[in-house]
Amino acid sequence: MAYSVETNSTNTPFSQLRESMDRAERLVVQVDGKTVVEFLTLLDSIEAQLEKLGEADTDLRSEQSRWESLLSRINSKPDAIVNAANVAGGMDKLRAANPPAESFWWHLDKEVSKRRFQSIRRFLTTAVAVVVIAVGGYFAINYFFPPNAEAVLMVETTNSLDRLIEAQKWQDALDLVKSVRAKLPGDAELMVWEVVLNERLGKDDAAKSAVAEAQTALSATPALYWVTLGNTRLRVGDLEGAKAAGEQGLEVAPDEPQAYFLLASVAESAGDNATAINYFEKTSELAGDANPQLAVIARVRMGQLLQSPGSIAAPATTATAVP
Repeated sequence: MAYSVETNSTNTPFSQLRESMDRAERLVVQVDGKTVVEFLTLLDSIEAQLEKLGEADTDLRSEQSRWESLLSRINSKPDAIVNAANVAGGMDKLRAANPPAESFWWHLDKEVSKRRFQSIRRFLTTAVAVVVIAVGGYFAINYFFPPNAEAVLMVETTNSLDRLIEAQKWQDALDLVKSVRAKLPGDAELMVWEVVLNERLGKDDAAKSAVAEAQTALSATPALYWVTLGNTRLRVGDLEGAKAAGEQGLEVAPDEPQAYFLLASVAESAGDNATAINYFEKTSELAGDANPQLAVIARVRMGQLLQSPGSIAAPATTATAVP
Protein backbone atom coordinates (compact mmCIF):
# COMPACT_ATOMS: atom_id res chain seq x y z
CA MET A 1 0.00 0.00 0.00
CA ALA A 2 1.25 3.48 -0.84
CA TYR A 3 2.07 5.59 2.16
CA SER A 4 2.39 9.32 2.78
CA VAL A 5 5.72 10.78 3.80
CA GLU A 6 6.22 13.23 6.65
CA THR A 7 7.40 16.46 5.06
CA ASN A 8 8.43 18.53 8.09
CA SER A 9 12.09 17.60 7.76
CA THR A 10 14.01 19.60 5.19
CA ASN A 11 16.47 16.75 4.67
CA THR A 12 14.13 14.00 3.50
CA PRO A 13 14.04 12.91 -0.17
CA PHE A 14 10.38 13.96 -0.22
CA SER A 15 11.13 17.51 0.96
CA GLN A 16 14.03 17.72 -1.49
CA LEU A 17 11.62 16.77 -4.28
CA ARG A 18 9.23 19.53 -3.27
CA GLU A 19 12.04 22.06 -3.08
CA SER A 20 13.13 21.04 -6.58
CA MET A 21 9.59 21.46 -7.87
CA ASP A 22 9.26 24.84 -6.20
CA ARG A 23 12.46 25.99 -7.90
CA ALA A 24 11.40 24.59 -11.30
CA GLU A 25 8.00 26.27 -11.11
CA ARG A 26 9.70 29.60 -10.42
CA LEU A 27 12.22 29.17 -13.22
CA VAL A 28 9.74 28.13 -15.92
CA VAL A 29 8.14 31.60 -15.91
CA GLN A 30 11.44 33.47 -16.23
CA VAL A 31 13.93 31.06 -17.78
CA ASP A 32 16.75 32.82 -19.63
CA GLY A 33 20.24 32.13 -20.96
CA LYS A 34 21.70 32.18 -17.45
CA THR A 35 19.20 29.78 -15.88
CA VAL A 36 18.25 27.44 -18.75
CA VAL A 37 20.89 24.80 -17.93
CA GLU A 38 19.88 24.82 -14.27
CA PHE A 39 16.23 24.46 -15.30
CA LEU A 40 16.79 21.55 -17.71
CA THR A 41 19.03 19.63 -15.32
CA LEU A 42 16.56 20.34 -12.52
CA LEU A 43 13.87 18.64 -14.60
CA ASP A 44 16.15 15.61 -14.95
CA SER A 45 16.62 15.59 -11.18
CA ILE A 46 12.87 15.79 -10.50
CA GLU A 47 12.20 12.97 -12.94
CA ALA A 48 14.80 10.79 -11.19
CA GLN A 49 13.50 11.69 -7.72
CA LEU A 50 9.93 10.80 -8.70
CA GLU A 51 11.06 7.49 -10.09
CA LYS A 52 13.08 6.65 -6.97
CA LEU A 53 10.31 7.62 -4.56
CA GLY A 54 7.79 5.78 -6.69
CA GLU A 55 9.80 2.59 -6.35
CA ALA A 56 9.55 3.06 -2.59
CA ASP A 57 5.75 3.01 -2.89
CA THR A 58 5.48 6.64 -1.74
CA ASP A 59 2.18 8.50 -2.13
CA LEU A 60 3.14 10.98 -4.86
CA ARG A 61 -0.26 11.94 -6.22
CA SER A 62 0.10 15.63 -5.38
CA GLU A 63 3.67 15.77 -6.72
CA GLN A 64 2.71 13.86 -9.88
CA SER A 65 -0.04 16.39 -10.51
CA ARG A 66 2.41 19.28 -10.14
CA TRP A 67 4.90 17.49 -12.40
CA GLU A 68 2.30 16.92 -15.12
CA SER A 69 1.23 20.55 -14.90
CA LEU A 70 4.86 21.67 -15.26
CA LEU A 71 5.42 19.40 -18.27
CA SER A 72 2.20 20.63 -19.85
CA ARG A 73 3.34 24.23 -19.46
CA ILE A 74 6.69 23.42 -21.06
CA ASN A 75 5.03 21.61 -23.96
CA SER A 76 2.51 24.40 -24.56
CA LYS A 77 5.17 27.12 -24.79
CA PRO A 78 8.53 25.56 -25.72
CA ASP A 79 9.78 28.67 -27.55
CA ALA A 80 10.82 30.48 -24.37
CA ILE A 81 13.09 27.61 -23.33
CA VAL A 82 14.53 27.19 -26.83
CA ASN A 83 15.22 30.93 -27.07
CA ALA A 84 16.97 30.84 -23.70
CA ALA A 85 18.98 27.81 -24.84
CA ASN A 86 20.01 29.66 -28.00
CA VAL A 87 21.42 32.45 -25.84
CA ALA A 88 23.41 29.81 -23.97
CA GLY A 89 24.83 28.32 -27.16
CA GLY A 90 21.97 26.22 -28.51
CA MET A 91 20.27 22.97 -27.59
CA ASP A 92 22.86 20.85 -29.42
CA LYS A 93 25.61 22.30 -27.25
CA LEU A 94 23.56 21.87 -24.07
CA ARG A 95 22.71 18.25 -24.93
CA ALA A 96 26.38 17.48 -25.59
CA ALA A 97 27.38 19.07 -22.28
CA ASN A 98 24.71 17.30 -20.22
CA PRO A 99 24.47 13.68 -21.37
CA PRO A 100 22.41 11.60 -21.78
CA ALA A 101 19.85 14.43 -22.32
CA GLU A 102 17.19 11.96 -23.40
CA SER A 103 13.99 13.47 -21.98
CA PHE A 104 11.77 15.53 -24.26
CA TRP A 105 12.74 18.88 -22.71
CA TRP A 106 16.25 18.45 -24.11
CA HIS A 107 14.73 18.19 -27.60
CA LEU A 108 12.36 21.15 -27.56
CA ASP A 109 14.22 22.70 -30.47
CA LYS A 110 12.97 19.86 -32.67
CA GLU A 111 9.45 20.37 -31.33
CA VAL A 112 9.57 24.08 -32.13
CA SER A 113 10.78 23.30 -35.66
CA LYS A 114 7.91 20.88 -36.15
CA ARG A 115 5.31 23.38 -34.95
CA ARG A 116 6.68 26.07 -37.18
CA PHE A 117 6.49 23.72 -40.15
CA GLN A 118 2.87 22.82 -39.39
CA SER A 119 1.98 26.45 -38.63
CA ILE A 120 2.95 27.55 -42.12
CA ARG A 121 6.53 28.75 -42.05
CA ARG A 122 7.22 30.76 -38.90
CA PHE A 123 10.80 31.30 -39.72
CA LEU A 124 12.59 33.41 -42.28
CA THR A 125 14.14 31.51 -45.14
CA THR A 126 17.41 32.54 -46.65
CA ALA A 127 18.01 31.44 -50.19
CA VAL A 128 21.44 30.04 -50.82
CA ALA A 129 22.52 30.02 -54.44
CA VAL A 130 25.55 29.83 -56.63
CA VAL A 131 25.98 32.95 -58.68
CA VAL A 132 28.07 32.43 -61.75
CA ILE A 133 29.82 35.52 -62.99
CA ALA A 134 31.19 35.34 -66.48
CA VAL A 135 33.39 38.44 -66.15
CA GLY A 136 37.17 38.10 -66.01
CA GLY A 137 36.98 34.28 -65.99
CA TYR A 138 36.02 33.92 -62.32
CA PHE A 139 32.80 33.20 -60.50
CA ALA A 140 31.43 33.69 -57.04
CA ILE A 141 29.72 30.95 -55.09
CA ASN A 142 27.73 30.70 -51.91
CA TYR A 143 26.34 34.20 -52.16
CA PHE A 144 23.57 34.64 -49.64
CA PHE A 145 20.50 36.48 -50.82
CA PRO A 146 18.57 38.61 -48.36
CA PRO A 147 15.27 37.22 -47.05
CA ASN A 148 12.65 36.78 -49.75
CA ALA A 149 9.92 39.42 -49.55
CA GLU A 150 7.17 36.81 -49.85
CA ALA A 151 8.68 34.75 -47.03
CA VAL A 152 8.82 37.82 -44.80
CA LEU A 153 5.18 38.60 -45.58
CA MET A 154 4.16 35.03 -44.71
CA VAL A 155 6.01 35.16 -41.39
CA GLU A 156 4.30 38.43 -40.48
CA THR A 157 0.94 37.02 -41.55
CA THR A 158 1.39 33.84 -39.52
CA ASN A 159 2.32 35.81 -36.40
CA SER A 160 -0.72 38.06 -36.84
CA LEU A 161 -2.98 35.04 -37.34
CA ASP A 162 -1.67 33.53 -34.11
CA ARG A 163 -2.76 36.62 -32.18
CA LEU A 164 -6.15 36.84 -33.88
CA ILE A 165 -6.89 33.14 -33.33
CA GLU A 166 -5.95 33.38 -29.67
CA ALA A 167 -8.44 36.26 -29.36
CA GLN A 168 -11.00 34.31 -31.47
CA LYS A 169 -11.31 37.19 -33.91
CA TRP A 170 -12.28 34.94 -36.80
CA GLN A 171 -13.56 37.61 -39.17
CA ASP A 172 -10.46 39.75 -38.67
CA ALA A 173 -8.32 36.67 -39.37
CA LEU A 174 -10.26 35.95 -42.57
CA ASP A 175 -9.94 39.57 -43.70
CA LEU A 176 -6.19 39.36 -43.13
CA VAL A 177 -5.90 36.15 -45.17
CA LYS A 178 -7.87 37.67 -48.04
CA SER A 179 -5.73 40.81 -48.06
CA VAL A 180 -2.50 38.78 -48.16
CA ARG A 181 -3.91 36.47 -50.83
CA ALA A 182 -4.32 39.51 -53.06
CA LYS A 183 -0.52 39.77 -52.96
CA LEU A 184 0.16 36.00 -52.98
CA PRO A 185 -2.74 34.57 -55.00
CA GLY A 186 -1.06 31.22 -55.61
CA ASP A 187 -0.19 30.38 -51.99
CA ALA A 188 -1.97 27.09 -51.22
CA GLU A 189 -1.56 27.43 -47.46
CA LEU A 190 -3.45 30.73 -47.48
CA MET A 191 -6.17 28.98 -49.50
CA VAL A 192 -6.46 26.37 -46.75
CA TRP A 193 -6.64 29.11 -44.13
CA GLU A 194 -9.53 30.64 -46.07
CA VAL A 195 -11.30 27.26 -46.01
CA VAL A 196 -10.94 26.84 -42.26
CA LEU A 197 -11.82 30.41 -41.29
CA ASN A 198 -14.94 30.34 -43.45
CA GLU A 199 -15.88 27.06 -41.76
CA ARG A 200 -15.37 28.68 -38.39
CA LEU A 201 -17.65 31.57 -39.36
CA GLY A 202 -20.32 29.23 -40.73
CA LYS A 203 -19.90 30.50 -44.29
CA ASP A 204 -20.42 27.11 -45.93
CA ASP A 205 -20.65 28.29 -49.54
CA ALA A 206 -17.48 30.35 -49.26
CA ALA A 207 -15.73 27.42 -47.57
CA LYS A 208 -16.72 25.02 -50.38
CA SER A 209 -15.44 27.46 -52.99
CA ALA A 210 -12.14 27.80 -51.12
CA VAL A 211 -11.88 23.99 -50.80
CA ALA A 212 -12.11 23.56 -54.57
CA GLU A 213 -9.40 26.16 -55.11
CA ALA A 214 -7.07 24.67 -52.48
CA GLN A 215 -7.52 21.10 -53.76
CA THR A 216 -6.73 22.24 -57.28
CA ALA A 217 -3.58 24.01 -56.10
CA LEU A 218 -2.43 20.86 -54.23
CA SER A 219 -3.73 18.33 -56.74
CA ALA A 220 -0.23 16.91 -57.25
CA THR A 221 -0.04 15.98 -53.54
CA PRO A 222 -3.62 15.39 -52.34
CA ALA A 223 -2.50 13.88 -49.03
CA LEU A 224 -0.67 17.12 -48.26
CA TYR A 225 -3.93 19.01 -48.75
CA TRP A 226 -5.70 16.91 -46.12
CA VAL A 227 -2.78 17.11 -43.68
CA THR A 228 -2.54 20.89 -44.08
CA LEU A 229 -6.31 21.24 -43.70
CA GLY A 230 -6.29 19.05 -40.57
CA ASN A 231 -3.42 20.91 -38.95
CA THR A 232 -5.09 24.26 -39.64
CA ARG A 233 -8.39 23.03 -38.21
CA LEU A 234 -6.51 21.80 -35.16
CA ARG A 235 -5.01 25.25 -34.67
CA VAL A 236 -8.47 26.83 -34.44
CA GLY A 237 -9.74 24.14 -32.06
CA ASP A 238 -11.81 22.07 -34.50
CA LEU A 239 -10.81 18.60 -33.30
CA GLU A 240 -13.53 16.70 -35.16
CA GLY A 241 -12.71 18.46 -38.42
CA ALA A 242 -8.99 17.85 -37.92
CA LYS A 243 -9.62 14.15 -37.28
CA ALA A 244 -11.81 13.86 -40.38
CA ALA A 245 -9.08 15.50 -42.50
CA GLY A 246 -6.43 13.14 -41.11
CA GLU A 247 -8.58 10.12 -41.93
CA GLN A 248 -9.15 11.45 -45.45
CA GLY A 249 -5.39 11.84 -45.78
CA LEU A 250 -4.93 8.17 -44.94
CA GLU A 251 -7.63 7.24 -47.43
CA VAL A 252 -5.57 8.97 -50.13
CA ALA A 253 -2.17 7.77 -48.85
CA PRO A 254 -2.44 4.93 -46.28
CA ASP A 255 1.26 5.12 -45.37
CA GLU A 256 1.53 8.91 -45.00
CA PRO A 257 3.33 9.51 -41.65
CA GLN A 258 2.21 13.15 -41.42
CA ALA A 259 -1.44 12.02 -41.48
CA TYR A 260 -0.76 9.67 -38.56
CA PHE A 261 1.06 12.47 -36.75
CA LEU A 262 -1.97 14.73 -37.25
CA LEU A 263 -4.30 12.06 -35.82
CA ALA A 264 -1.94 11.57 -32.88
CA SER A 265 -2.02 15.31 -32.16
CA VAL A 266 -5.82 15.33 -32.33
CA ALA A 267 -6.05 12.37 -29.93
CA GLU A 268 -3.60 14.03 -27.54
CA SER A 269 -5.60 17.28 -27.61
CA ALA A 270 -8.75 15.28 -26.87
CA GLY A 271 -7.09 13.61 -23.86
CA ASP A 272 -6.98 10.16 -25.49
CA ASN A 273 -3.33 9.49 -24.67
CA ALA A 274 -3.44 5.76 -25.45
CA THR A 275 -4.59 6.38 -29.03
CA ALA A 276 -2.12 9.23 -29.41
CA ILE A 277 0.74 6.95 -28.34
CA ASN A 278 -0.24 4.37 -30.95
CA TYR A 279 -0.40 6.97 -33.70
CA PHE A 280 2.92 8.56 -32.69
CA GLU A 281 4.50 5.09 -32.80
CA LYS A 282 3.05 4.51 -36.27
CA THR A 283 4.35 7.90 -37.38
CA SER A 284 7.86 7.01 -36.26
CA GLU A 285 7.74 3.66 -38.07
CA LEU A 286 6.56 5.15 -41.36
CA ALA A 287 8.73 8.28 -41.28
CA GLY A 288 11.94 6.32 -40.78
CA ASP A 289 14.90 7.47 -42.84
CA ALA A 290 12.70 9.36 -45.30
CA ASN A 291 11.73 11.96 -42.67
CA PRO A 292 14.04 11.45 -39.67
CA GLN A 293 13.06 14.73 -38.00
CA LEU A 294 9.39 13.75 -37.95
CA ALA A 295 10.34 10.31 -36.61
CA VAL A 296 12.34 11.86 -33.75
CA ILE A 297 9.59 14.32 -32.87
CA ALA A 298 7.01 11.53 -32.83
CA ARG A 299 9.18 9.47 -30.46
CA VAL A 300 9.71 12.48 -28.18
CA ARG A 301 5.97 13.18 -28.04
CA MET A 302 5.26 9.50 -27.44
CA GLY A 303 7.84 9.38 -24.65
CA GLN A 304 6.26 12.39 -23.00
CA LEU A 305 2.83 10.77 -23.04
CA LEU A 306 4.21 7.52 -21.67
CA GLN A 307 5.37 9.46 -18.62
CA SER A 308 1.78 10.39 -17.83
CA PRO A 309 0.00 8.11 -15.32
CA GLY A 310 -2.50 5.78 -16.96
CA SER A 311 -1.15 6.29 -20.47
CA ILE A 312 -1.11 2.62 -21.45
CA ALA A 313 -1.17 2.22 -25.19
CA ALA A 314 -4.32 0.64 -26.57
CA PRO A 315 -4.17 -2.08 -29.23
CA ALA A 316 -2.94 -0.63 -32.52
CA THR A 317 -5.75 0.65 -34.71
CA THR A 318 -6.05 1.86 -38.26
CA ALA A 319 -7.86 5.10 -38.95
CA THR A 320 -11.05 4.81 -40.98
CA ALA A 321 -11.61 7.40 -43.65
CA VAL A 322 -14.66 9.62 -43.39
CA PRO A 323 -16.87 9.51 -46.49
